[in-house]
Amino acid sequence: MVEASQNARKKVAILIEDGFEDSEFKVPYTALRQAGAKVWVLGSRMNQEYRGKQGKVSIKPDGTTTEARVQDFDAVIIPGGLAPDTMRNNPNTVNFVKEAIAEDKIVAAVCHGPQVLIEADLLRDRRVTGFTSIRKDMENAGATYIDEPLAIDGTLITSRQPGDLAIFTTAILSRLMLQIPDRTLPEESDTQVEWWELAASWGGSSRSEIVEGLNTALAGERYTHEAFQHYAERTSDTALRLLLLEIVEKKASHIELLEGRLQAIGEQLFFPSVAAGALANAMSWLQSSEDIEILRRALGDIQTGMVDCYNLRTKYTDPVSTMIFTTLEQDLAESEQRLASLYQASLGMGEPQPAAPSTGVAVG
Repeated sequence: MVEASQNARKKVAILIEDGFEDSEFKVPYTALRQAGAKVWVLGSRMNQEYRGKQGKVSIKPDGTTTEARVQDFDAVIIPGGLAPDTMRNNPNTVNFVKEAIAEDKIVAAVCHGPQVLIEADLLRDRRVTGFTSIRKDMENAGATYIDEPLAIDGTLITSRQPGDLAIFTTAILSRLMLQIPDRTLPEESDTQVEWWELAASWGGSSRSEIVEGLNTALAGERYTHEAFQHYAERTSDTALRLLLLEIVEKKASHIELLEGRLQAIGEQLFFPSVAAGALANAMSWLQSSEDIEILRRALGDIQTGMVDCYNLRTKYTDPVSTMIFTTLEQDLAESEQRLASLYQASLGMGEPQPAAPSTGVAVG
C-alpha cells in the first residue's frame, strides 16, 4: 500500500466557477482527499462562494488561477456543467491549463470541461471524449472523439458525463499512484464492477436516488406501452398502426431493461397501476379515432419521454443506468422521426421516409 506520507505529497488543482456540475466536482474532490492528496480549489475570484448547478455543493476557493503556479501541482481537474463556458473566457485559467499540458501534468476534464481545452487549442490530434453536445466542437478543434466512458491520451484524461465519474476518478488516482486506505480500486476497464457503489462512497448518487430515477423511467415506459396499444387499436391507418405496434414492442424491451437493472441493484419490483389516472384521461380523450389526432398524441408522448430520459442520463453517477437511459433516449428519437414523417405525409408535406437503423446502446 502507498504510504500516507507519499500520498500527501501529491497536490491537485480543481478548477471552479459558478454553475459547475456538483457531482463532477464532489466525486474527484472527495476521492482525492480520502487518498491523502492535497486538493486546492482554484477559481477566478478569491472572495466568492461558488455554487453548483444542482445547488448541492457550494465552496470557497483556496486560490485563483491568476497567482497559482502550475509547477506546484501534480494534476489539474476541470469539472463540467455551466462553469467551463466561464472558465474559457478567463485568460488566466486558459493559460494555467495550457501550461499544465506543456509541463506534462495530468489534466483531467469531464463533460463540458473540454471546452477549456478547446479554448487553449489543446485538442489537436488528441483522442478524447466529452459530453455529446460538444462532440462537434471537439472534432472541429482537431480531436478524434470516442464515445466511451474514458479516454486516455498521454497525460490527458477525459470522460463524458456523471455516469462515468467513478471510472474517471479511478483513472486519476491510478496515474497519480494514489491509493485509498482499506480499499482496492478496480481496473478502469472492468465492466463487472458496480461503479455506482464506488461513486456513492465519494459523494455521488445514492442507491435510493438511482432507484428513483429507474422507477421514474419505468413508470413512463409502462404508461406509454399501454397507451400506444390503445392508439394502435383506435387508428384506421395501417402504416400508423404498424408503427405504433413496433413502438409498443420497443417499449416492452425498455421495461425489461429497467426492471432488470432494478433487480441487479437489489430492488424488489412492484407493479402498481402505473399512471392509471393519466391513462384513463388518455382513453377518455381517444373517444374519437381521427388518425391525425392519434399521431399528434403519440408524438407528444414520445417527445415528453425523450426530455425525461435526457434529464435522467445526465443526473446519476451509475454508468449502467446511464447507458439504459441513453438507449431509451436514442430509441425514442428514432420513433419521433418516424412518427413525424407520417404526420408530415398526412398533411401532404411529403412521403414517409424509412427509418435509419437504431443506434441504441446494447446493454447486458
